[in-house]
Amino acid sequence: MTVARIARAHGLDGGLLLDAETDQPEVLFQAGRRLRVVGASNGPAEVTLARARPHSGRWLVHMVDVTDRTTAEGLRGARLTVPRRDLPGLAEGAYLLHDLIGMSVVENGTALGTVREVYDLPAGPMLSVEVGDREQMIPLDDALLDEVDLDAGAIHVTLPRGLLEI
Repeated sequence: MTVARIARAHGLDGGLLLDAETDQPEVLFQAGRRLRVVGASNGPAEVTLARARPHSGRWLVHMVDVTDRTTAEGLRGARLTVPRRDLPGLAEGAYLLHDLIGMSVVENGTALGTVREVYDLPAGPMLSVEVGDREQMIPLDDALLDEVDLDAGAIHVTLPRGLLEI
């Protein structure tokens, strides 16, 4: 599961600025944590966190395996992931946005399409749903959401008239 994206190098000693993609970065960004690096142009495939702290709306981290700016620059834009088993526990009925990918979107018993991607935008999450041969964006909003049934793989919604015609 992706927990952060590397925004850029910071300083000369291999520091990295991260955009956290988790609600609990203080739990996941602990010294000694092993993180897998996905999508780097250069650098290690796995890193070990040496230290981390919040910094201007991002997280400033130092990795045991990244000790210079050149190596840090090679990691720019990469995602940092952890195995799902390492994620903090979820409350009853809670889910991760990533869990929704591949689920059916259903309204009044009729399958509308399949979730292909979930975008976590500042205004709120948006589902990218494959409806027929096109992509339809549907807000993941409590006002539209009736139920998320993880066991059945279905997201039950009640959409405003005309939303799918936009």
